[in-house]
Amino acid sequence: MRTVLCLILLLCCWKWGDWKNWQKYYPTILYMIVNQFLYIFFVDGRYFLWKMESENFLLNRTFSVLVAAFIIFPCIIILFLSYLPKSLIRQIGHLILWGFILCAIEGVMFLNEKITYHHGWNYWWSIAFNFLIVTMLRLHYYKPITAWLVSFVFTAFFVIYFNVPLPEH
Repeated sequence: MRTVLCLILLLCCWKWGDWKNWQKYYPTILYMIVNQFLYIFFVDGRYFLWKMESENFLLNRTFSVLVAAFIIFPCIIILFLSYLPKSLIRQIGHLILWGFILCAIEGVMFLNEKITYHHGWNYWWSIAFNFLIVTMLRLHYYKPITAWLVSFVFTAFFVIYFNVPLPEH
């Protein structure tokens, strides 16, 4: 399933993404990758809130994380930011559209048991989180320092609310 998602996203990104200006999107792509790896570091394989399940011998958990970080997220970010409107009202509509797109992708993965939820996390939390993610991507694109500070606050909230034990190393 992630293989199909990767192929679809790569084709869409190649066809409709603003590749000639990829440098504009690069910092936001790195922001997303760093956040993904911080999540993996903090849960330390012990306390996942959500977990990408293995699909086959090629897409084990580790490789799935790498595929998401280096293919899925960059393609989504390039497509998302390539069409980010200038006016705030249209940006809100764009954020809502992309929030629904991410929820649909995750919904299909959840129904096919390619993502599982643990320790009180569920699809409803994922819906809220997907809308938070697109908002944070937009914020990072325009105000990176502010986005990092807000991300820290939200991370602290999730760690406290879901009793995520901090790594001991």
